[in-house]
Amino acid sequence: MCKILGVFAVFLGLAACGPFMETRYDFKPPATKSGMQCVSNCQSDQSQCLEHGRRQKEMCRKDADRQIERDYQKAKDNYIVALKLFAKDPSKFPEPKEPSRGYPSYYQCDQMGSECVPQYQMCYRSCGGEIREYQVCTANCDQK
Repeated sequence: MCKILGVFAVFLGLAACGPFMETRYDFKPPATKSGMQCVSNCQSDQSQCLEHGRRQKEMCRKDADRQIERDYQKAKDNYIVALKLFAKDPSKFPEPKEPSRGYPSYYQCDQMGSECVPQYQMCYRSCGGEIREYQVCTANCDQK
């Protein structure tokens, strides 16, 4: 088992040394005036989408923080009860372990608003614009 974990760690380390690629975009605007007006509407919609996503993300993170606090308070209450039982009869009840405060997971929160970029790109294309997608190496570019 240790050998497997060691091999996995080596592969993971090698993967971390590889090049870091970033997707970039070239936007070719629509040829018509109405197409440009359409793109302007897309930009306005995207701004609203991003602002809505920012607010949702903020509320989600606050909810996650509150949940961690509620969980911690509940664990502390349970700890106090268990401590009293242990003090009353240590042979019958195990010594409780003091709880520690957890850490909130923001993964789900951080995904909020991620639909705005694809929506904008779809809107831009529907207005007659073109988008060229390409990869650029941003770090460890000499690694293969």
